Amino acid sequence: MPGVPAWQVTPHGRRSLSEVATAAETDSQAARLVLLVGAGVDQSLNHRPGWTDLLGDVAKAGDVHVNRTELNEVSNQWPMESAEALRITLGPTGYTDGIRKAVPFIPGDTAAATPLAKAITRLVSGGVSLIVSLNYTDDLIDVLRANLPSEFGVRVIERTELSAWPLGQLFQPPKNQVNVLRLHGAIPFDGVVGEPVVLSRSTYDAALSADSPYRAILSRLFEDYVVLSVGVSWNDVALRDAAATVRRKLPIARPMHYATLQQVGTTRDWWEQRALTASYGVRPLYYKEHEEVAQILDSIADMAAGLRTPAADSPLEEIASWLDDVGDYESRQQSSWFAQGDTPNWQAMVDAIRRACDGDSMDPGVWLACARIESHLRHFLWFWLPISDRSATRKTLWTGIARSWASLGLGAQSELWNSDQLQAALSWRSQSPASTSRALLQFAIGAHEVMGRGPQAPVVEEWRNRLSVLAHTGGSSITAKRSGLARQVWTDPASPRLLAEVQNAYWEGIEAKVALDLVEMRIKDEAGARTAVDHGRSPTMRDWPDSLRADLFGQCDHVRELARVVGSTRREVGAIVLASFFIPADQAEGYLIAAYRRMTEMSAGRPEPTATWAVIIGLIAAYSDQASGVEDARLVPVLCEWLQDKCGRIPLDEPIADAVEQVYAVFWKRFHPRAAELAVGVAKSLLATAG
Repeated sequence: MPGVPAWQVTPHGRRSLSEVATAAETDSQAARLVLLVGAGVDQSLNHRPGWTDLLGDVAKAGDVHVNRTELNEVSNQWPMESAEALRITLGPTGYTDGIRKAVPFIPGDTAAATPLAKAITRLVSGGVSLIVSLNYTDDLIDVLRANLPSEFGVRVIERTELSAWPLGQLFQPPKNQVNVLRLHGAIPFDGVVGEPVVLSRSTYDAALSADSPYRAILSRLFEDYVVLSVGVSWNDVALRDAAATVRRKLPIARPMHYATLQQVGTTRDWWEQRALTASYGVRPLYYKEHEEVAQILDSIADMAAGLRTPAADSPLEEIASWLDDVGDYESRQQSSWFAQGDTPNWQAMVDAIRRACDGDSMDPGVWLACARIESHLRHFLWFWLPISDRSATRKTLWTGIARSWASLGLGAQSELWNSDQLQAALSWRSQSPASTSRALLQFAIGAHEVMGRGPQAPVVEEWRNRLSVLAHTGGSSITAKRSGLARQVWTDPASPRLLAEVQNAYWEGIEAKVALDLVEMRIKDEAGARTAVDHGRSPTMRDWPDSLRADLFGQCDHVRELARVVGSTRREVGAIVLASFFIPADQAEGYLIAAYRRMTEMSAGRPEPTATWAVIIGLIAAYSDQASGVEDARLVPVLCEWLQDKCGRIPLDEPIADAVEQVYAVFWKRFHPRAAELAVGVAKSLLATAG
């Protein structure tokens, strides 16, 4: 994730935006997006004070003589407790009056014109129907009423009336209505005695009491919705507890949540992202300047509406930019786009790149667009094409682009392949959103990733040599580390040492790959040592000794958690399916159905086929292990009906059915041969029924 701001510069950050956008899409099966807004929103709309400044303003309004610097120091460490000290000092009336004076009413005209106000309004207009506010003012409510179309209603629900609302109606208002839930209350008008706002330890404790729906609301949000927090510090203990509880309760099925946070631009960001994602299932959307938050929300609104999605015959530069915008190869939007069309878009891209490279001349911009598209396409082709075709297709495509490099001329080559810029491209403080250097590095790595081990044609060796020079001249730069590791990652067996070196290069997607490879190697070694036939059938992994199954399940489950943290969905699903082989079949069913549900919700009802069919093969394994005496021919129709009962409509067409037989079944046969064979029969039967 090195790069500032991460939401714009890094592939992982851009993919996170596309995932939020999927949740914001209307007329889909995706988990709906909920906005959780905190003090940062009011600060942006009307320059309201933050928490520590607010306490200082309350003290000043109450005529309490305090050293503001010292109060700020205490409130940074003890926010609720400092507010409680002020409440005791000022008394109930003086405290409420102090809050009212510190946060006065401000007309909404100016706030409504701010970029953040317009961006939030776009999301609500596009389908976001619930906003949970931790603020005490009407600022956002006034903005929505001013900016939304006249047919939209804004319903404000106070904390005191929560018991009157069934949660389903609270979270799912009628069409053209947004519910704004003020979870911490509102500042009463002058002269009105209202419920105290949640701004001190005692009022916070009252809100969290057993008879309050506060906790239930937060738990329901994190269980069933994708939460995007804006302007929230995440110091709220109840907020953290609710997210952590859901992470523990629903380790697989829970949605991912996101938080706009300011970036430092050091390895601290890496540790913070891991801490929040691993502990709470919250992935930061890092920005550098506060003004970028509105840009983040606008980008989400654009992607949710499909405004930037290109056609297959669009200019290559436009397609490359869109592929970059939606992230890396783990992006569901990217996978869905490549698979679309009577002539699939992936085939259109292969043909377009070949035409560009076979021409008499090559423009540097077109060459770079071809390289950028290939860097995304190589991963899709690996998971999509039959094993007999995928290697040749990928190699031919990559080699064609590599050869056309020579037609650029030495001047253009030197301008593109700039060693200083390449070494700086992956630094923590790299602030250039330009994709040139990162795209060149990714393309060069293809000399190992795509072309494989062993001696190659001179054009391939030239690109390998470029990486070697970067590795030897870059010192401790991340570019140098990844350049030096490229050959090992794609040609050497996985090892604990390689895993440590990949982690040291902050290469998160590859970290998940190596970790999963290590587990697969261990399982294959164990399977190779157990080939005996028991009572006329080969034993499955569920027949292995309990201690061994517990050990291997633990290793798989660790990779599942790691892959979720680093955002590697395919590896997460692979770890889930492998882990399911080591637990009782009925438990495995629930485990796998949870994974299938999450994939469906994440993809707006368009699951990525590789992950989808991995889970289906896992389910087939669980069912068939309970039907060891039933012939496969008799079992296939039963499985088809059972799978549709459990999964609903299973995405399938002729290309996917071919991929099941020629790719997915071939891979999973190494771990559960019967399930892999049954999957081919299931796919053919379902396709015939659908046709």
